[in-house]
Amino acid sequence: MFDKRYQITKPFEFNKENGPFEEIDNKNSQIKEILGENGIDADFFGFKTKLPIGVAAGPLYNKNYMKGAANDGFEVICWKTFRSVARLAHRSNGDFLGHNIVFIKSDMFDKSKTDNVLKGSLEFNEDKEKVSITNSFGMPSTLPSVWMPEIVDIEKFTEENNKQTIASVVGTPDENGGISELADDYAFCARMCELSGAKIIEVNLSCPNVKGKEGSIFKNPKDAALIVKRTKEFFINKNTKLLMKVGYCEVEEYEELLKETSPYIDGVVAINTIPMTVVDKEGMQALPGGSKSGICGYPILDMAVQAVKNLVQVKEKLNLDLRIFGCGGVTSPEAFMKHIDAGAEFVFVGTAALFNPELPTQIAKYLAKNNIKRSIIK
Repeated sequence: MFDKRYQITKPFEFNKENGPFEEIDNKNSQIKEILGENGIDADFFGFKTKLPIGVAAGPLYNKNYMKGAANDGFEVICWKTFRSVARLAHRSNGDFLGHNIVFIKSDMFDKSKTDNVLKGSLEFNEDKEKVSITNSFGMPSTLPSVWMPEIVDIEKFTEENNKQTIASVVGTPDENGGISELADDYAFCARMCELSGAKIIEVNLSCPNVKGKEGSIFKNPKDAALIVKRTKEFFINKNTKLLMKVGYCEVEEYEELLKETSPYIDGVVAINTIPMTVVDKEGMQALPGGSKSGICGYPILDMAVQAVKNLVQVKEKLNLDLRIFGCGGVTSPEAFMKHIDAGAEFVFVGTAALFNPELPTQIAKYLAKNNIKRSIIK
């Protein structure tokens, strides 16, 4: 049931090399027919759609995954994060190519107790609209000489197929460097994406499962501001858009962050995942990498929606000219609508792209059934 896009018993590199594991039919004409006059009018930096659903940085590992997501009906698709250096995914004991994803029972998650220990499993018996996972990849990447031509190919594909893309980047810390060197590396990666044809670039400041200082920079407004400022200033084209990916914060924290970063960004994507400790049935760390891994999927919906509300509140209070995009817990049409109702101007999925890729069609049917005709263009 869940192995057509990602085989969780296999390591990341196997899936990147061989996936997805099925032919993915183009469902876009069907979705358009289902919607009819219904839909939610949205404008993603000039890209207009009636179905504002996309795929966040994470589950699209190669150009075949990107093309597959476009065929599924996702309108905006984001590459898994790029680095300036090659890096393999986390692996157990340094060399064992074990799995990088386990399932989580959704009823084990308690948003008020994120210091709890959860149990992971390679089996999942709940409905796919309640799918929950944790992953530990560590933001692996190929070299720019590999991923730059891939961007060229996908930009051409999406232009021909009326889709939009985002290139996600992360800086790689130098052992002897500080935040300035890290900011330079973010800017370099973004510039390489831009040179390859990317028009919208996201800096990932919120990965919970990396050992370096690039993991949770959004918690440090000054450092985050230096990164987005240097990245924006290094762009060649003044029309290139810059997004900032962040984790969960309360209103006050987001206010401090946006006071520092808003002059340099065009939008915020929230949230990434919720970091928690996950163990296997023996009580040992379930996945390689850091002691915590990011919880994704159905259980984090409420926190993700609250993050959108918090960001919208700050945006209005500070009268900021930027976009707020929702991400997290979107495994059903109802979850999608919660993000929209919270004020998200576009909604992104992670887990569902692999484990419920029919979601765009499901959302279209939901909108048509309920005769929903709205505009969220601001």
